[in-house]
Amino acid sequence: MDFANTPALADAEIVLYDLDPDSLPPALKVVEHVAERRRIPLTARATTDIDDALSGAEYVVATFSVGGFASMRHDIEIPSRYGIRQTVGDSVGPGGISRALRSVPVILAVARAMERCCPDALLVNVSNPLTALCRAVTRETSIKTVGLCAEIVGLKFVLSLLFDADFTSVDPVVAGVNHLPLVTSLRIGDRDGFEMLRGALAGDIDLSGPLWMDPPGPMHYKMVDPEHGWSKADILANNKVKFELFERFGVLPGSSDTHVVEFFPGFVTAASDYGRDWAVHHYGIHGHQSDKADDDSEMADLLAAETIPTWPSGEFVAPLLDGLVTGEEKVMPANIPNTGQVDNLDGDVVVECMVAAGADGVRPRDRARVPSFLGEHLRRVVSSQELTVDAAVSGDRTTALEAMLADPMAGSLPYEHVVAMTDELLAATAPWLAQFAGRS
Repeated sequence: MDFANTPALADAEIVLYDLDPDSLPPALKVVEHVAERRRIPLTARATTDIDDALSGAEYVVATFSVGGFASMRHDIEIPSRYGIRQTVGDSVGPGGISRALRSVPVILAVARAMERCCPDALLVNVSNPLTALCRAVTRETSIKTVGLCAEIVGLKFVLSLLFDADFTSVDPVVAGVNHLPLVTSLRIGDRDGFEMLRGALAGDIDLSGPLWMDPPGPMHYKMVDPEHGWSKADILANNKVKFELFERFGVLPGSSDTHVVEFFPGFVTAASDYGRDWAVHHYGIHGHQSDKADDDSEMADLLAAETIPTWPSGEFVAPLLDGLVTGEEKVMPANIPNTGQVDNLDGDVVVECMVAAGADGVRPRDRARVPSFLGEHLRRVVSSQELTVDAAVSGDRTTALEAMLADPMAGSLPYEHVVAMTDELLAATAPWLAQFAGRS
């Protein structure tokens, strides 16, 4: 739908590729339906041959999950037995590391096929764990890579609700990694957004006022006063973690609190009912399965619809490609190698920042430094992600353990529990870990 709503992409040729031939016909049917209803020259075909799929490609969009729910169940349930309650379990923490170990070889296979078939194409990754996958490609291959995530969209929406502001007027400077994008300064229109936020947290605005739009269901917000309805007080109540960190350290995490707490395990302990006192939503495997069921339902509704919606999805693939194809610069959050835009992290590690995509390609818009404890904490997160990529490429069990020990969440366990949990995760997910086979 985003392609159909973007004139520069409405005549694109899309090739759908998957290992599983049964997944292709439904997706192909969606493209054909959208093109037919809109009467646009958008075309698509499907293949299970990766070289055929990539031959002549200009852009490659990677969206995949290795092992589906069968593998993800282990990522969530095994750490839970050791006392780690992951709210999502697909980016960092033991679940994110486990997912990376089986996903990195797959995206590297795609990138190496690109080196054969379309070496100048741009790889656009929207799969988790996004930072680790992008870093593996930029480190191990010659393929240029951009990782896209819509969490900053959520932050802009939250702030627009709180301040009755135009969504497009919310302009953050971002320095961090995926699912921990750290906002170091903020403008809302012509005003200092951080000053406005400090005032709101100090009670300088009327929190009883209504919102210009109800929070959508997928945000999993809980209403403070159901009899009164949604109000600005609900915005503060459902973002307690990010606002606590902002008040303490002067930096605003840009993702939902559900993601943020996986980088700060002190918010998800028995003392806070595993984050529930902080209003943190837990997905669990059932939550992920429910999201998939909702996606399937929405796809069925789309196929039955006579008209195609014109509103954007909130994802950034189409805007990115639009900027690159037309040369008309588009600004968005993206994950790219660090060339100095986050100046307290090492060069070449993949960082999330605001970028400009246009005639000159994709370039960082800002330069920032993450101060205080949060800057040092970010360095630890990056260290674990670097070790995760090392382990995924080498199949070395000791390196996998080192990644777990460096990770703030996994490393919070007693040492012997980290060892046992790592061994159990590697054993349970062995069918998807060929690089670890036979290694002690």
